[in-house]
Amino acid sequence: MKKAVVVLALMLTSSLTFSQDTPTDAKAQESTEKESKFAAGVDVVAPYLWRGIKYTSNKVAFQPYASYAFTEKLTVGVWGTTNFSNAADAYNEFDWYVSYQVMPIMKVMLSDYYWPATKKAHEEDSAKSRDSYFNYSEGSAQTLDLSLLFDFSDKGVPLDFQWNTIVGGNDYDADGNRAFSSYAEVGYTHSIEKIGVDFRPFVGAVVINGGYYGTDADGNAGFAFTNVGLNVSKDIKFSEKFSIPVFVRYTYNELGYVNKDDELIHNFISGGVTFTIK
Repeated sequence: MKKAVVVLALMLTSSLTFSQDTPTDAKAQESTEKESKFAAGVDVVAPYLWRGIKYTSNKVAFQPYASYAFTEKLTVGVWGTTNFSNAADAYNEFDWYVSYQVMPIMKVMLSDYYWPATKKAHEEDSAKSRDSYFNYSEGSAQTLDLSLLFDFSDKGVPLDFQWNTIVGGNDYDADGNRAFSSYAEVGYTHSIEKIGVDFRPFVGAVVINGGYYGTDADGNAGFAFTNVGLNVSKDIKFSEKFSIPVFVRYTYNELGYVNKDDELIHNFISGGVTFTIK
């Protein structure tokens, strides 16, 4: 299972949901889209975490993205992540999404996640799918995620909230029924303008979980706080016209991640940088 989420990343303001918990500033990117309609760039992150879930290894992940705003409300985009490796612990994903600004504070988004395992990973564990694209059956490598994204910053409150439910593809419970696994997150952004740093504490939890978001040490799926922590971000300016957004994040996931030494890890430190194309 996997996911993954999107160009207007939920990294800083969580105004979107992609497999990207990346350093892209959602507000700044949305502003750029309104001005030019087209936005593109690449995030470089290590390690890659999505909704608090660590994907496979500590390899550096390169995450290109592009989006186009057909109207002020309707935007489509694509997003990907890769380690540029065929190793068993490498991870690749390709997503697309369509978002619609229902009202100033609320956006609706449909995202498609496709994460085929590498050939070596499939050879070591046949449960890791290499199914072809458009295969949404149980055990496949594809899912559809429907999201409601709220951003109250324009109302003077730097608060954001999201609700995401898997509505298609590989998301089934132990009895083989569609699970409709759902994740919710709330964040609060505090900016210190004098030093140009944003602090965003966040709390994310799997409210409904058929196993898509992992299981506990006993193999049980259910409610869990999978993404609790603090994100610190800053634009490093090289000139008046050129700056690079960077971030460092602490994340706690109560379900944890089993490393290569069979140790269950709950705490993570990640970081990244964004390069935009205008």
